[in-house]
Amino acid sequence: MKKKMLCSIVIVIAFLICCIVYFKPLSLSDVAGADNQIKMVYSQLGVKNGEAYIDSVNYQDITIEQKDAILSLFDKYTYRRTFGTPFSNGSISDLANKTLSIYVYDDNLLINSVFATSSGKVVINEKAYNMKDAEQFIEQIIDIMN
Repeated sequence: MKKKMLCSIVIVIAFLICCIVYFKPLSLSDVAGADNQIKMVYSQLGVKNGEAYIDSVNYQDITIEQKDAILSLFDKYTYRRTFGTPFSNGSISDLANKTLSIYVYDDNLLINSVFATSSGKVVINEKAYNMKDAEQFIEQIIDIMN
């Protein structure tokens, strides 16, 4: 009887450790490095006079100073896996009104993509995650670019 109890306790502790490791915050700094090129598209969605609209701005030419500021910002933000992350295909609902698409290139090859929404949903390399301060992250990126 003691062996069963001990085995059960070990299994529960192992499960809890796995959950803690799985749901620990992941850093956005792993997405891009100083040697990478970054391109972005910012979109604002809404309804004006009963008509849906999307206003988009492409940021294709990012200066070295802007890129350094963006990489520094990446160090400050984290995202977390969800129960559905391993099974996601990159689609999300509840986009809210602001989205930011970030494309990271190495020698003109796309190596990472980030799609952040002001609702707190983020898609990184076609997997859905949650990001606590996503709207603040988007606004700070746009401030750097303007």
